[in-house]
Amino acid sequence: MKYVAHKRWAKWVIGLLASFMIAVWMMMVPHPAAPTAPLDRDHLKAWLDSIVSSQAATAISISVIQNGDVALEMASGTANPFRTQQATPQTRYHVWSVTKLATALTILTLAEDRELDLDLPVTEILPWLDLDEAAENRITTRDLLRHRSGLLDTVPAVFGWLQYDENLPNQTEFLRQKMPAYRDLGFQPGDDRSYSNLGYMLLGAIIEAVSGQVYEEVVFERVLEPAGMASSSFVFGAPQSEDEALGSHPLVHFFTPFLPYFVDLDDLIRERDGRIWWLNRVYIKATPPTGLIASARDAARLGSVTMAKGPVLQSDEMVRLMIAPDQEDFSLGWFERDAAAQWLQHRGRGPGFAAVVRVYPAQGLSIAVLASGTDAPVADIADVVAQSLGDEE
Repeated sequence: MKYVAHKRWAKWVIGLLASFMIAVWMMMVPHPAAPTAPLDRDHLKAWLDSIVSSQAATAISISVIQNGDVALEMASGTANPFRTQQATPQTRYHVWSVTKLATALTILTLAEDRELDLDLPVTEILPWLDLDEAAENRITTRDLLRHRSGLLDTVPAVFGWLQYDENLPNQTEFLRQKMPAYRDLGFQPGDDRSYSNLGYMLLGAIIEAVSGQVYEEVVFERVLEPAGMASSSFVFGAPQSEDEALGSHPLVHFFTPFLPYFVDLDDLIRERDGRIWWLNRVYIKATPPTGLIASARDAARLGSVTMAKGPVLQSDEMVRLMIAPDQEDFSLGWFERDAAAQWLQHRGRGPGFAAVVRVYPAQGLSIAVLASGTDAPVADIADVVAQSLGDEE
């Protein structure tokens, strides 16, 4: 047993060393620098093309919605090289953790309908939940939404939760299988803030417990359909559709050495092409934190409906909770805030894809950047898009 344990630790040490060397190598690989001055639309498109040429991303789609109207859409790159299919603003990508916005909105609609009390202990909604005794009756739905529950994150274990078919598990049952490994907390509820995919898995189970329906159905009925997100779903559908992007992963990436410990690379990789891997269609079993698939326009719509009443949120109170205009407060669903620039954003990153949705509530502005490429510079692109839009006004 000791020998096996030592071999396991040796593999992890080798993986860490390899990741460190790759991280250093990544810093030496040239990627197009973000422009420091605003770009007109032609030059913005040329810069996106240069990112694709560098293989920092293989496909990029952008959509900007302001006060309900589409203000800008643009795309670059190849969505599917095996069908010579170019990326468009309608191309659909995994948005990974941007899914948390849809989960948070669903929770708030249940609270609006008085089906859920945000400050009720989670154990009163999920009585089967077994946590550290000192925190068992203290974690609330509001804590989960704000990443203030103390629950640990599921990374890197989540990479072992990949699957390649569309038969996604029931989210409550899946959580109950995984929860015993996460009984202990990193801190007491409300004492700190730390990103937790596990917290949003619990929110998915809460949605199922309160509604009596499966998570994905409730999100579709309460968020995706009323928001007009007609291209969004939790599976791509079969056969492979013309608007589906294939994921791509750079060989030179800090977690590449760890992938063999969690996945069978023969299942994950469709084709090796120089410095990138083209991936097979892939899903993650935990959908509430990371399962949504969307086009850039749908992702921009998702951001847009967080900022104002109707068609999803029906009260000013819930909109205030979502965007938290008081800078000292924590918004629900969003994880990043820039007080000076007055934006909120959520990023998503996982096997083959990267995404960001950023909103400027004072301007009614929602920017979505979706890309094929695990390490695509989506936040940098959002910066440049916002800067360039401001210069147009």
